[in-house]
Amino acid sequence: MSVNKNNLLSELEAGEAESGEACFRAVANSAPVLIWMAGPDKLCNFFNQPWLNFTGRTLDQEMGNGWAENVHPDDLAGCLETYLESFDARRPFVMQYRLRRHDDEYRWILDNGVPRFDAQGNFAGYIGSCVDITEGKQREEELQAALAEVKRLKDQLHQENEYLRQEANTQLSQDKIVGQSPAIRRILAQVDQVAATDATVLLLGETGTGKEMVASALHDRSPRRERVMVRVNCAAIPTALIESELFGREKGAYTGALSKQIGRFELADNSTLFLDEVGELPADVQVKLLRVLEEKCIERLGSSKPIKVDIRIIAATNKDLEKSVREGTFRKDLYYRLNVFPISVPSLRERREDLPQLVWMFIGEFNQTLGKNIESISSDSLEAIQHYDWPGNVRELRNVIERAMIIATGPRLKIEVPKTKPFGIVSGATARSLTIRDTERDHILSVLEMTNWRVRGKNGAAEILAINPSTLESRMTKLGITRKHA
Repeated sequence: MSVNKNNLLSELEAGEAESGEACFRAVANSAPVLIWMAGPDKLCNFFNQPWLNFTGRTLDQEMGNGWAENVHPDDLAGCLETYLESFDARRPFVMQYRLRRHDDEYRWILDNGVPRFDAQGNFAGYIGSCVDITEGKQREEELQAALAEVKRLKDQLHQENEYLRQEANTQLSQDKIVGQSPAIRRILAQVDQVAATDATVLLLGETGTGKEMVASALHDRSPRRERVMVRVNCAAIPTALIESELFGREKGAYTGALSKQIGRFELADNSTLFLDEVGELPADVQVKLLRVLEEKCIERLGSSKPIKVDIRIIAATNKDLEKSVREGTFRKDLYYRLNVFPISVPSLRERREDLPQLVWMFIGEFNQTLGKNIESISSDSLEAIQHYDWPGNVRELRNVIERAMIIATGPRLKIEVPKTKPFGIVSGATARSLTIRDTERDHILSVLEMTNWRVRGKNGAAEILAINPSTLESRMTKLGITRKHA
């Protein structure tokens, strides 16, 4: 019997190949990683037992392109693109995607694929190994979130420092509510009632009555007192910028927005936001404020990502908001949201008993800042102070005392009050001049005339009125105040 040599060699080679394949499968099935193989036709023809245990599927289900059924829908397109492009180029690849485990939980997989070739150098397909990197991915995401939070807090701290520097330059030196009158005792009792809560407070009262002092007292008695109270004068910010100032902006949100900026709402997170002259808010900003009150979240200009904020709102106005609602200039739903706990701040006419204490408080303040040594007040000045109607309230009183002390030359202070009829004697013309708008306009005009229409700088109108120059210019525009040139 003769034996064909060529047939024998072929049988030996086939046996070696089968033996090698069996050996590979045995090793692959005992490996601590997920292993797959694909042929030159790009179709998978092998998955080791750890892979099948991971997916909970059979080999027949995974063969060909069946494995792709377990890839997360959001990752599938990128996964296939990387696989096919690498396959055509015969180059190794590394990719990450989410693969559904047997318990239906998606796990992050790191997949390393390399081309394989036979002994003759012919392309034989790909072999890949995969490991579960979910825990590492979660730690990475947690680290990124922590870094993002650190950056947010750093930006917020920077903004707070800038804000505090501005506040130090513009705030009055008063730090408490002064007076012992029944009206002031009533206000302090209301403050004590509501301060410890997160209820929204609406402060109502004429210009200059000290609504901001009441807001400060509310904040200082609240659980949020460890953080700075953020103040916004809604009438002082140009309409085109108020949304950016309140809600912040992303870089490139509009022309000129060269950097990201957090707004006053973010700055006031976990604190109190005081919205002065809230009745001046434009209609579109009223809508956004209503959303903050209802949903406790904001969106920066140029972003659709909501940002949660924990804020206590205190609003103030010298307007009749109910009338504004009837006229359609203020939203009814926003009014009801703000009017949770209204506090009416009394005018100075309603608390004349507090005039002496207020006068001496201001004298003490200006003795220090102006280097004076006032020890007494002339009797006619005291009588004039008691009979004057003080349409500008505490703010006007402070300005009158400051002017008197600037020109004082000795220890006895003489105070000149504005020339109006005594309290209780009001003619038709005088009644008109005592409206809040006209009084404020006349008072600003008198100070401007006194400073020869100089708004800014030392002894300028803004300094005498104790307000920010930009705020004064804004009020001049609203009140129609312009200098008449000869």
